[in-house]
Amino acid sequence: MSDQHPHSLRIEIDRPRLKKYLRLKSFPALLVPIVVFGALIGFSSISKRADGSKIAREEVVFLIAKSFAEGAGVGVGLTLLIYFPFAHPLADRRADTLDVSVEGSFLRLRQHTIIKTDRKLHFRSIVDYATTQSFLMRWCEVQALQMTTTAGGQNPPILIPGVMDCLKIRDLLAEIDSQREHQ
Repeated sequence: MSDQHPHSLRIEIDRPRLKKYLRLKSFPALLVPIVVFGALIGFSSISKRADGSKIAREEVVFLIAKSFAEGAGVGVGLTLLIYFPFAHPLADRRADTLDVSVEGSFLRLRQHTIIKTDRKLHFRSIVDYATTQSFLMRWCEVQALQMTTTAGGQNPPILIPGVMDCLKIRDLLAEIDSQREHQ
């Protein structure tokens, strides 16, 4: 079987949509734990407010709701203070530096966010290719290429979000894989 594909091939990434997806994905990841933590701290302040005084049942419910809301509000503010200067630019950098290419019998994945990653996967170590699209990905109009490797087990599948023409690329990589896995 002859190999009609080029030796080197760069996989295109839809960077604007990937940025939107990564930004939206990182916001709730920060928001939920910080707001829950803030609400719990607000909730713990009830004992200080009610210490030693007799409070009617209706006032207790109001005091609990007020303390919970104050803590959650502080959590939202703290999330915004962290998100815009740190998480937002990090999502942009992740989208800008993602590079996927085929180099002979290897698939090369490079990215430089906080940690610089340069990974080469031999086609013989890739078991299967799939495309995935979560609800948030559908909303941002991106798909991800998912690959399972022979390492399997504890290693999660490799997920590359934002691949342009993901179904076409999945089929192309599977074809290249079948031709080059024994090189």
